[in-house]
Amino acid sequence: MSLKHVLMIATGGTLACRETGRGLAPSLTGEQLIEFLPELPKICKVVVENPFSIDSTDITTADRVKLAGIIRENYDLYDGFVIAHGTDTLGYTSALLYHMLRNLNKPVILTGAQKPIGVPGSDAERNLLDAFRVIRAGYVGVAAVLHGQIIRGNHVVKVDCESMNAFRSINAPLAGTIDREGNVRLDIVPKLSGEPEFVEDIDSDFVLLKLVPDLDPSIITFLSRYKKVIIEGYGSGGIPIRLEKVVQKLIHSGTKVYVTTQCLSGSVNLDKYEVGKRAEAMGAVSLGHRTVEDAIAAIQCGEI
Repeated sequence: MSLKHVLMIATGGTLACRETGRGLAPSLTGEQLIEFLPELPKICKVVVENPFSIDSTDITTADRVKLAGIIRENYDLYDGFVIAHGTDTLGYTSALLYHMLRNLNKPVILTGAQKPIGVPGSDAERNLLDAFRVIRAGYVGVAAVLHGQIIRGNHVVKVDCESMNAFRSINAPLAGTIDREGNVRLDIVPKLSGEPEFVEDIDSDFVLLKLVPDLDPSIITFLSRYKKVIIEGYGSGGIPIRLEKVVQKLIHSGTKVYVTTQCLSGSVNLDKYEVGKRAEAMGAVSLGHRTVEDAIAAIQCGEI
């Protein structure tokens, strides 16, 4: 079997960092990263592109759209794509790419690291190699590969800022695993339902508001300048009675209001409690089982 031809898109992040005297900052190019992977030529043939090199904290929607554009422009030239990315916002990027790059018959694999490549105890080498191994194994669609886990792009959430096992697949089983010897097991491969579709129009006219006890109602009044507001509520979802009037006024002004949950897993169910039923009656929309990252991406792509 011939080797897969893969485009690696390097964006910076911890795995590409070096100490600057002012803290860690991305310094290595994609070409320099793969020098740490002597096994790679046996797995895939790789071409590197370096669109930017920044901390993922600084990655914007425009940057994510640029990544989608690179994949679209090169889609017919490669068998798959690996995106080397910082871990802090990897979940947001994977979710947006999942919704922008629909029904792919090729893999787009995001990966990153908790420690820079080449330093003692780094997870960068394993994660990068595993990303290429998953492509070789025949996965299709957008996913993240981290710490031996294959996570579908719309379920990726970072839950720990220190552990090597920093990510979880929220509200969905893992799509597969990679063991320490590099053996890939695919448990879920997305089913194709048509030709690949590339979403172009991205709407960023939204805001996320996290509910806290005694939140000043006047804060919600200021949100009418946005077309869409996501309220990160408690438990199964709902609007506190003291905020109902301002939220209702917000909805009547033309702003669409969505409700998600601050819980790490589980679903919003506005039919469960009276407080949720009141929210639904005034026009608030449940985001169900979606993570915040997935909800934002789906809203940006006009799906909900």
